[in-house]
Amino acid sequence: MPTIETLLHRRTDLSAFVVHFTRATAGNTASDNLMAILEDRTIEARNVFGMAGDLAKKHEAIADTQRTVCFTETPLEHAWMMCEKIPNRTMSFSGYGLAFTRTFARRKGANPVWYLDITPGHDWLTVPINNMVDDARIIARDPSEGGADEAAKADILRLTPFIEQMGKPLGTRKEFWWEREWRHVGDFHFTFADLVVVFAPEEEHDEFEEHLGELKKRGRLPNLVDASWGLERMIAALARVSEPGPFPQ
Repeated sequence: MPTIETLLHRRTDLSAFVVHFTRATAGNTASDNLMAILEDRTIEARNVFGMAGDLAKKHEAIADTQRTVCFTETPLEHAWMMCEKIPNRTMSFSGYGLAFTRTFARRKGANPVWYLDITPGHDWLTVPINNMVDDARIIARDPSEGGADEAAKADILRLTPFIEQMGKPLGTRKEFWWEREWRHVGDFHFTFADLVVVFAPEEEHDEFEEHLGELKKRGRLPNLVDASWGLERMIAALARVSEPGPFPQ
C-alpha cells in the first residue's frame, strides 16, 4: 500500500517546491536584487501584506509584524507563468528567482496563504477578522492601553499576514488564489545548500555562475535554470548534462 508521501510525489499538479521571484525596484533591476539576495543569503521582508495592511500603514510597530517574504507553490515547469504580464496584477516578475523545498520553507516558518471570499454576499468570513483587527486598532490609538506597541502583540496580528481576499467587490476582481502563495514573516535566511535552483535567463547563466563561484569558494554551486524551460530541459540542467539537445550542437 503506497504511503501518502509516495502518492504526493506523483501528483504533478502539486509542487514539492516554493519559488520566490525578484522584481525591479527603485534603482535596481530584478537581476541586481537576485544577486544581492545570493550575496547576503537573505530575502528581506520589505513589504506589508495581509488583512491588517491599512492598520500597519499607520503604525510602524504594527508594520514590523506584517512584513513578509512571498513564495508561490508552483511546479518548476510552470514557473514561467508567474513571469507573464497578467492584467490587474500589481507586481511584475522577470524570471529571476530562487526555489526551496516546501519542507525547508515550513521548517523556517513559512505557511500557505488563506484566501477568504469577498464576493458580495460572501463577506461572513472577513467580518470576524476585521472585527478583531479593529480591536487592535482601538488599542493602537489609546496610549493608556499601551498604544501601537501593545496592539502589535494582538493574536490576530500573528495571523493577518497569512490572510488574503478573493472575489469581485465593487466591480474590481481580486483573484490570485491560483498562485498558491506562501509567506514568511520577517527576513528569510538560507544557505546555498538549501537552494533547489536559481532562476535566471539562459543567456545570463555564465555571468551568474561566475558570480556564484566567487561567493562560494568550495562545494557545488547552486543549479541554474531558465523559468521559460520545459521540465525535461530543467531535469537535464539539474543532472548537469553537457549537451541536452534536442539537436547536436
